[in-house]
Amino acid sequence: MIEEELSDTYDIAIVIPTLNEEKGIAPTINSIREALGTKFSFKIIVVDGLSNDKTVDIAKSMGAKVIRQRRSGYGDALQAGFYFVDTKLKTSVMVMIDADGTYEPKDIAKMADIIIRGEADFVIGNRFANLGKDAMTTTNRIGNKVLSNFARRLLKIKVSDSQCGLRAFRSDLADIFYNTTMGMPFATEMLTAINTYHIRIKEIPTSYYKRVGDTKLNPIQDGTRILSTIIRLVRDTRPLFFFGLMGLFMISLGTFFGIQVLLEYLKTGIVGRIPTTILSVLLIVLGVQSISLGLISDMIKNKNQDKRVFFSDY
Repeated sequence: MIEEELSDTYDIAIVIPTLNEEKGIAPTINSIREALGTKFSFKIIVVDGLSNDKTVDIAKSMGAKVIRQRRSGYGDALQAGFYFVDTKLKTSVMVMIDADGTYEPKDIAKMADIIIRGEADFVIGNRFANLGKDAMTTTNRIGNKVLSNFARRLLKIKVSDSQCGLRAFRSDLADIFYNTTMGMPFATEMLTAINTYHIRIKEIPTSYYKRVGDTKLNPIQDGTRILSTIIRLVRDTRPLFFFGLMGLFMISLGTFFGIQVLLEYLKTGIVGRIPTTILSVLLIVLGVQSISLGLISDMIKNKNQDKRVFFSDY
């Protein structure tokens, strides 16, 4: 656990999750310092996921506060960083940014200004507004747009780039992000929490460059996880829509089969398709039950479980 008690006050706390980022961490820290200059007081928090290269040594030598996450995953690293800042520092704004050189640190100042001026409580970047050459593969670009489209339509998240990793928010909002996943779907769950609590959000155009070092992303695996998370979040945050849609589909299908049986009966006077009749009744009953489940779930959807984030000092 953290032994020292910090009492420093900063305008901005910048949380950087890392795992073997020795090539990108130094340029990232330098760029942040150059971008923020003397306009803001800030503290850089590097959350390391047990790197086996020189990431930690480099970050420490450059004056960053380094903590070690107890578990693993992108989401867990960010939550550990948020929790550290929330409990050990006094800041107005928290920022999350990657250590691979993909984001433009100058955009941090723009985001912080928006929050400090009270124009929004949460600011997210839109990478597609200024996408650098070779910054994303075609697969990643298409996948990100598809996932963002799903998030907009199914979760009612009104942003163009739901997977952007450059974000800033009021520090007192940190605790609403603790009850989330440990992996890449964390980005989507953050936005869902923002939407659930009706927090003011603003999206601004940001730059996005080709990463420094080797990528750790698996487009198919991570994309599948994020999509499954979106579906789960629809179930949890819009249960009436989720179960109601399934219920209407089953009722419609059951009615379709039932009409066929009815037409045959009116024509011949005999119910000759017993299996179809049973299937029709079963689908309609299941559909009604699904809608009922959605109504019940909708009444208890705001019930949350508390989850703590643990970290330790290097």
